[in-house]
Amino acid sequence: MIAPIRALLVAFLLSTINADPCKKIDETFRKTSSENGPVSCKCLIDPLVPEFYQNVWIGCTGQSMSAVFSELGSLNETLVNRIHIWDSQLDIIPAEMFEKVKPKKLIIENSLVNIVRKGTFTVIGPRLQELRLRNNAMKKNLDPEMLTGLDHLQILDLSGNKLTKIRSADFEKVAELEELLLNENGIGEIEEGSFENLSQLRVLSIQNNQITAITKNTFKGLENLEELYLQNNQISSIDWTAFRNLKKLKILDLGRNHISSVDLQGFDKLEKLILNNNSIQTLKNVVLRSLPSLVYISFDRNTIAEIEDDSFRGLATSPRLDTVSMASNNITVIGGNAFKHVTSIRSLALQMNQLSSLSSNGLAALSPLRHLSVLILSGNRLDALHEGELPKSLRVILLDNNQLAHIDSSTFRGLSIERLHLNSNRLTHLPKGTFDDIDLTVLKQIDITENRWQCVCEEEWLGSWLDKLGESDVGDGTIGCLALACPKVEEESNGSKWVTVVASVLAGVSVLILIAIAYLYIEDVRSRAMIKRPFGRVDSDLARLIEKEAKTDADRGLIRKQKAPEIAQNNKRNVRFVS
Repeated sequence: MIAPIRALLVAFLLSTINADPCKKIDETFRKTSSENGPVSCKCLIDPLVPEFYQNVWIGCTGQSMSAVFSELGSLNETLVNRIHIWDSQLDIIPAEMFEKVKPKKLIIENSLVNIVRKGTFTVIGPRLQELRLRNNAMKKNLDPEMLTGLDHLQILDLSGNKLTKIRSADFEKVAELEELLLNENGIGEIEEGSFENLSQLRVLSIQNNQITAITKNTFKGLENLEELYLQNNQISSIDWTAFRNLKKLKILDLGRNHISSVDLQGFDKLEKLILNNNSIQTLKNVVLRSLPSLVYISFDRNTIAEIEDDSFRGLATSPRLDTVSMASNNITVIGGNAFKHVTSIRSLALQMNQLSSLSSNGLAALSPLRHLSVLILSGNRLDALHEGELPKSLRVILLDNNQLAHIDSSTFRGLSIERLHLNSNRLTHLPKGTFDDIDLTVLKQIDITENRWQCVCEEEWLGSWLDKLGESDVGDGTIGCLALACPKVEEESNGSKWVTVVASVLAGVSVLILIAIAYLYIEDVRSRAMIKRPFGRVDSDLARLIEKEAKTDADRGLIRKQKAPEIAQNNKRNVRFVS
């Protein structure tokens, strides 16, 4: 008997769920608008909310208050998840605005609301959990009567209005608030005890206002507060005892103020502390003690010049501290024992400072950080990296935009690097073996572009190593001579060797030829000297020679006997040979 009833119940629920819950509502809106003008509102389904009828919401935009009022008033005690009215011209919200529709969430934004009539939210108060009236025109002081009847309201957002002062009675009628947002107003003063009735409040955000001072009782009554956002105000004076009763505080953001000193002690739950963009010049003015749950701390964009050996002594009792960020300060020196009290750090951001070395008095400043995984040192003045200066636990190392000209070959030994940025430095070469311990299956990013690389092909190894990386080489700058293919250069070098050998052989042959020519020249000179010597004889010798030759020829019967010719007295050099 039970099974059939259960089947019928399931079938009924499915048919009900499959029905369009917005059909009837939209028909009502159309009928109302046909009498008054274009449709102002529409029923919509929120796909992220699976519960039946909890995913129905009404959106109204671009119309006047009277048009929106008419359409919402045409509904008959309709329950919806939320009503969202934006970019309209409501100015004044009448008390009867929501008599016929009951939302759990009401959002009215960018609609010039400056007056909310008394009792407007009373009729929906028992059901309303979230009220957002952001970016409207509510001026100066909040009317406490506006919140009458909202006994179960959990979230109130009044951001983006023109409130200038928070008074002690403003939130007396919303004692169950868990989240209060007052961002981007002109609030310059908070009366003491203004939040005293909000004992259930977990989140308070008053960022982007004009607050100048925090007094002893500013946050009185907020024993359950977990998140406090006070960034981007004008705070220069703080009575640090104002935070003493916020024992459950997890996040405190005091960034973008004018704070020069800090004194926070005994916050067992505090996990995140943000002090960036203030006027802190030295860590001697920062007292942080007994913060056992602290995970993240930021001192970015202050004017801190040095991290001394005892700067973080008070954080020795913060074993969960994971991230320290001190970017964009004026840090020039890190003491050799500066981090000995915070050895749990896994991420350290020191970019945009004035550091020229990672060692001090012979001590590697980062050596105590045995768990450090991420190190950001971009935009400093480091000129060298030496063995032992980088912890072996590092996986991400960002050293771009420094003045690095030297890196020891063993600097990265034993590191399992995932990201390494060395771009925009002054490196001309890296010793062989510098990257031998880098596992290419682990490496995800490397950038060595925009350096001053000088290449000797027989010794250059970096270019061919980069060729193996594929998509891991993420540099988008120039790499100079490393872009040239070294094997091609070697081939040309081998050709040059053959040219040298041939030239040497030809030179040797040329020398031998010159020696031979010299020898022949000398012999020729000697021969000429022997030929020229007989013409130096006297005439008597010549006569005897002719006579001797004549006798010889006569004996051989080669000439006839005849009288020898007379030799003229005046021509002794004329010689006549007998044919």
